[in-house]
Amino acid sequence: MKLFFPICLFLLATASLSAQNQAPVVEQLSVQGPIPSGPFTLNFNLSDAENDAMEITVQFSNNGGKSYQNLGLDQASGDVGFPVMQGSRSVVCTNLGVSGIGEYLFRVIADDRQPFDLQALVNEVDSNRLRMDLEFVEGIRHRTTGLAHLNETRDSLTNLFKAAELHVEKKEFVYTNTTGQNLIGTFPGTHAPDSVVIVDAHYDSVSNAPGADDNGSGTVGMMEIARLLSRYTMKKTVRYIGFDLEEAGLRGSIDYVTNGIPASEKIAGVFNFEMIGYWSDEPNSQTLPTGFGLLFPLQSQQVADNQNRGDFITNVGNTASQPIALLFSNAAQQYVPSLKVITLDVPGTGSLVPDLRRSDHAPFWDSGRRALMLTDGANFRNECYHTPGDTLNEKLNFTFMSNVVKATLASVAQLAEIQHADWATTGFSITSSIPAEVSNTCGVHVFKNEQGLYIQSRQCHLGQTQVELYDISGGLVLQQSILLNKGEQVQLPDLKLTPGLYVLKLTSRHSNFAQKVLLGR
Repeated sequence: MKLFFPICLFLLATASLSAQNQAPVVEQLSVQGPIPSGPFTLNFNLSDAENDAMEITVQFSNNGGKSYQNLGLDQASGDVGFPVMQGSRSVVCTNLGVSGIGEYLFRVIADDRQPFDLQALVNEVDSNRLRMDLEFVEGIRHRTTGLAHLNETRDSLTNLFKAAELHVEKKEFVYTNTTGQNLIGTFPGTHAPDSVVIVDAHYDSVSNAPGADDNGSGTVGMMEIARLLSRYTMKKTVRYIGFDLEEAGLRGSIDYVTNGIPASEKIAGVFNFEMIGYWSDEPNSQTLPTGFGLLFPLQSQQVADNQNRGDFITNVGNTASQPIALLFSNAAQQYVPSLKVITLDVPGTGSLVPDLRRSDHAPFWDSGRRALMLTDGANFRNECYHTPGDTLNEKLNFTFMSNVVKATLASVAQLAEIQHADWATTGFSITSSIPAEVSNTCGVHVFKNEQGLYIQSRQCHLGQTQVELYDISGGLVLQQSILLNKGEQVQLPDLKLTPGLYVLKLTSRHSNFAQKVLLGR
């Protein structure tokens, strides 16, 4: 039963509606006609409670919804653009130019261009829901001593991301004798999809601790934001990441920053939750790292003037990240004025203050990207840090936790440029696009060796030849025009292809054929 609990909470969250201007609703999206050659028609119902005029955007995904591209006016006509009024609507689309078997998606977005009531959304953060989530997450989540509950937590995060209609990925990486797993839920942006805002938390714990504060509190905070924010479109992409093996030395975030960020993406900002639940108004409940006062004299004095009470959230950003650190502190002041925030401007990548690098924001700093660590102070406040006493009943304050989540939600929504909009998706499949296999009488041979990938024609002078190589699922992995003469070897781009079965298609003035080829290492 545990695995389905977050989905129930998601449904409860979506039941709360604002009394303000309602967002449009897109329903019953379907597609008719010859796909992908076209023309074909997208049909949908459009409604708006206030009968506002709407801007309609049509997008297409060829990677299962991980990203979308807009269909321009040369590809889509009808009820698209601005203004479009409510009712039964249709958009006619032309040839998409798709090749390769697979699953494809259309997305229709309706934006009534009304201001978004961000305060109303912030107010939906529910401390009771955070507690119920944490009652599930609490428990040892470690690769050796708590593998069963670690897997339960993974499954629940995955189910929540799916319920929120995010594009879900599980990225595995190897560390010593175990395999870690980063869980990624992405909502592609509508206008600037290559600009990405990340909300993250590590979901593992140390081997002997139930990890309620470290880092169950951060995990459920990320879950709450995903639950609430995913109901609306953003101009930028929003990505939620549950990092694994943080407690083994930031292994999950290091792997993500090293291997998981496409060159085309720009990280607009990262909001990393690292323990956000421990709060105390007792004097001397907060200590500071050695040398803290020398680097941050104003903040140290601020803590001292408050009798060293641990009743604030620390907003940790390095010098490059100060724009989003300021965004967070301003959002807290505007939307959650009861939340005390102490903001730190860490020099460089934080090497002078190692205690401020002990979480998944540090690899982003090291790569020159903007990132914040939002933390209650870990062992400098929570005496149960990394002990069996790290439970939700030991001084975790859910009002404080919800206030941190509220300020973060407001910050993410502003940075990602939330829209007063709704969307719907519909999919279609292409089941066959691999070229038919035709006899190869020229003895064309494709092979790999230590020097690279080569093609050779043993019997024919083909001349100028178009080379296409498809993987077994029909995806085009190589396309190049070459001069191919009898007996010559021509080197092709080495794409680090996975060993396996491929289909080679050659087109020239004198010959046109396809054949299966087996490429080894």
